[in-house]
Amino acid sequence: MLPNREGRFKAAVGDHGVAETGPNRLATFVCQYRPVSELVNGEWVDVAEDFEISGYHYLEKKDGSINQVTVDSLKAAFGWDGRDPFWLQDGDLGGLVVQIKLGFEQYEGKQRIKVQFVDAEDASPRDVPKADDGSRRSINTRLGAKFRALAGGSPAPAPKPTAARPAPARPSAPAASAPPAETASAQATMQEAWAAFVPHCVDRDGKPLSQEDAEAEWFHVLGQLFPGRQPDDLSPADWAVMRADGPGHITPF
Repeated sequence: MLPNREGRFKAAVGDHGVAETGPNRLATFVCQYRPVSELVNGEWVDVAEDFEISGYHYLEKKDGSINQVTVDSLKAAFGWDGRDPFWLQDGDLGGLVVQIKLGFEQYEGKQRIKVQFVDAEDASPRDVPKADDGSRRSINTRLGAKFRALAGGSPAPAPKPTAARPAPARPSAPAASAPPAETASAQATMQEAWAAFVPHCVDRDGKPLSQEDAEAEWFHVLGQLFPGRQPDDLSPADWAVMRADGPGHITPF
């Protein structure tokens, strides 16, 4: 049965393969995981339930480029050298245990549990930072007006972010290299980056995502491109990178 809670788990690797999935036919490593232990208050505790869940790890982006963040995590978790994607299908992964992070995400009005990332079995767990009431007030004070101005100024009917929150830190897989700038002089504003990003926030049927899902994807991609940094710290050159590269990091829904 599917897991019924979020968290970080150690999981045995089951059936696995590489296929083209989703409406964009993206190369994807699909892997079944059977959670065997769960991180509880800093300790690994055996999982009593017979859970099983499949993870969809996209090896390429919508623009056809390699999804380097995913490749790096798969290299760390499975011992893959990153050269031949079909090694992930043909390799003998029997007996391998990895870490997976499970989280609920909303899709078509329903909550679903999803494998958010995979890591090596012995990776050091890191909690995802979440804003408390004080942080919410602080972030809204700094950025709320900017997002409201952005929402009011865009003619597109697509969802728009209405509140800022910290960009999530990357999982503890090997750090991805810093994203390249478009050019040495390229610059952009947050509004321009959002305008380029939001048209790509659609579901498998091409319908715009809900405001909540679009915002979640926006901050998820910021966390991939600029791990550990806050939106307010990004420079015009950084927003130019987000404008150029951000849409290609959107996870297909």
